[in-house]
Amino acid sequence: MYSQKYNVDLDEAKDFLFKEYERIGKERLEWYDPDYWFSRFDIDYSWKKLMEDYSYAIEIYPDVIPTLENLKENYSFIIISNARKEFIEIQMEKLNIKKYFERVFSTVSDFSMVKKDGNVYRKVCEEMEIDNKEILHVGDDYKFDFLAPRSVGIKAIYLDRKSGKKGDFVINSLEHLPEMVSRF
Repeated sequence: MYSQKYNVDLDEAKDFLFKEYERIGKERLEWYDPDYWFSRFDIDYSWKKLMEDYSYAIEIYPDVIPTLENLKENYSFIIISNARKEFIEIQMEKLNIKKYFERVFSTVSDFSMVKKDGNVYRKVCEEMEIDNKEILHVGDDYKFDFLAPRSVGIKAIYLDRKSGKKGDFVINSLEHLPEMVSRF
């Protein structure tokens, strides 16, 4: 869309947009707000329509469903994401995974915060009316999903699918999650 609107090569448009995303950074709310980006670049199109148009491209890792199935009898699942609630809903619908999750929290939609702040996890505990010791958080962003929850006393496992990090609380596939959960 940017490429067409401003009559620039697609690769050039991608480079420019990625640099703009990086300039704003994942720690700011604007990074997660498509309204902000569409307005900033004067794109006259509905981002919701764009998401629907490209929902066919949404994929799930092959280890997700078997792991959820394996653990669902003994554990409740929630989602805590920096993605906007509308994005999460489209993904869950497309992937047919709503049935596995008790609650969905969009930190940017529900709390106007980003997961880098450990207080997000405190707010989730308050909303769920549970103690932070009752949560085990699993996520693929080292800072947001591992360090932030641990900073407020929540147990966390870092899912590093690239196998770059090693450690007692690091897995490279959800296949290893049931074994890891049994340690807690």
